[in-house]
Amino acid sequence: MEAWYLTLNHRESGSGLWLRYTVTAPRGTDPYCDVWGVWFDPDGKRSLAAKHQFSIDHLAPADGRDDGALVRIASSWLSETHTEGEVSDGERTMSWSLDFEAADRTFQHLPAPLRGRIEKRVSTVCAPNLSVPFVGSVTIDDELFTFQGERGCQGHRWGRRHAQSWAWAHCSSWEGGEDAVFEALAARSKIGLVPVPTMTFVFLGYEQQAIAFNDFKWALRAKSRYEMPTWAFTAHNDDYKVTGAARTSVDRLLQVTYTDPDGLPRYCANSEIGDLALELYRRDGSVWRHAGSLTALHTAHVEFGRREPFLELPIAL
Repeated sequence: MEAWYLTLNHRESGSGLWLRYTVTAPRGTDPYCDVWGVWFDPDGKRSLAAKHQFSIDHLAPADGRDDGALVRIASSWLSETHTEGEVSDGERTMSWSLDFEAADRTFQHLPAPLRGRIEKRVSTVCAPNLSVPFVGSVTIDDELFTFQGERGCQGHRWGRRHAQSWAWAHCSSWEGGEDAVFEALAARSKIGLVPVPTMTFVFLGYEQQAIAFNDFKWALRAKSRYEMPTWAFTAHNDDYKVTGAARTSVDRLLQVTYTDPDGLPRYCANSEIGDLALELYRRDGSVWRHAGSLTALHTAHVEFGRREPFLELPIAL
């Protein structure tokens, strides 16, 4: 399976956007591809969730275009600096055309010693564009939402299956206009029938510093506990410690189903308008001194996943 995803917030309306382009090669049946589009409206009135599934011959058709598309599914596509497409839920239609600035390097969630092993057994993830400005528009029926430099994330996931359960959070839009980006991932899986302890990977870009807690040494020391709709975590390295929590109310979450190549489902509860609070500490000898606070209200991207459905939520897709 392989997925390219984008998440960002619309400043003026307080809404959130989630886009996915996916390719799946199931065991014993034909491969297929999907285009997803989800709009999270804080009042719920303009929210929209739609997914279009296509046979594999709709993937990157030879149509003679020279637009640098990395993935094209029917008329929807994504390049290193642009995304556009259209979905409909049967009543309303959402289309998008967004430009973004490519980052100078790809963010790797997992430490190098783990990537190859995890990719072969489960799946791995990276963010080619962790926090970059977006310019363009999203149209829902005849309503236009214009983006004028709001920062968003473009990620990439691939592998054989999803983890047994996971939690993910991202934020680059903060109260007070702080210039910071946060990205974190926690997951539980199995090797054969043996459960693997929860692994937690945390990164914070703050005050022009890249404060990483996601290399192999520090990931083993990070702690987190997640149960939809809340995830609490703490991590430290030699110089810094971060503690925090991501959460969202149930009415701001949307439940979707991922189908792994083995045919088994994973259920995902996602919100692009969640909350996040962080406290950062700097080591001073043997003491942790408070170094800063970050708060995001309705601008954090939060996701929970597992093998069983979340009974508190209807399945939207």
